[in-house]
Amino acid sequence: MTTHTPEPAPFAVRTAGHIFNQPRHSTPGTRQGDVMLTVFLSGRGSYWLGGERLEVGPGSVGLVPPDRPGILMAEPEAPYDHFYCRFGGGYAHRLAAEIRTAHGGARFFRDERAGEVAGLLRLMGTFHRAELPARMGGQELLLARALVLLAAAPEPPGGAALTAAAVGHYLREHVAEPFVLAEMAAHFGVSRTSLCRAVKKLCGKTAQQLAEDVKVEWAGTLLAGGAATVSEAAGRVGYADPFYFSRVFRRRTGVSPRDWAARGREGR
Repeated sequence: MTTHTPEPAPFAVRTAGHIFNQPRHSTPGTRQGDVMLTVFLSGRGSYWLGGERLEVGPGSVGLVPPDRPGILMAEPEAPYDHFYCRFGGGYAHRLAAEIRTAHGGARFFRDERAGEVAGLLRLMGTFHRAELPARMGGQELLLARALVLLAAAPEPPGGAALTAAAVGHYLREHVAEPFVLAEMAAHFGVSRTSLCRAVKKLCGKTAQQLAEDVKVEWAGTLLAGGAATVSEAAGRVGYADPFYFSRVFRRRTGVSPRDWAARGREGR
């Protein structure tokens, strides 16, 4: 008597999880005929395929198909922080292929919606199934939302409304990256001069001042909560030089990052 194996659901999640603070992490791009979706929040890594190396970092999204999966490796000096989801299902595979085609066939690409996708993967939790599910559940609905989000046409240049709320959202979404005025202007589809004038009028501060506000606020949260050292907090808010970060932090708060962290420990 033969046993019939049911077809997987249109969206079928096999495994999901979170890789964080693993300096020597390495893994096949995918396995078992699945597609692997990864979203990188911080740190650095590399994807190797056929002897070629591609850097991955904050804001990168990966969609690795089952053919020639390649190898993903963390950078030991700055291990990445990423969420992942490995999935099957005919509809999900087709949608993933369409997304890669829209990005020129790339398996890893930058996307402004990476933070939103990471939020959906975070909700999946950490789990592993030996077999793909035949029916869609909560994890499958989250996967569908993530892929549909990535498949939607990105906002065209000039399409992002330049409002105070949009400025704040942009700076929070890019808090882990060095602030680059030209990149922010390109996001809103305006010149740097026009951006500076508009931001000053909307928010009462310069774009640089607002960026520092957001970075110092988040760094203070990380330090007070014991989630990061001074050097780690600096890196997580886009400063490659911890000493320069410390000067900015002290100028903004009146205390050093180390003293700020000590006060946080005393309050816990």
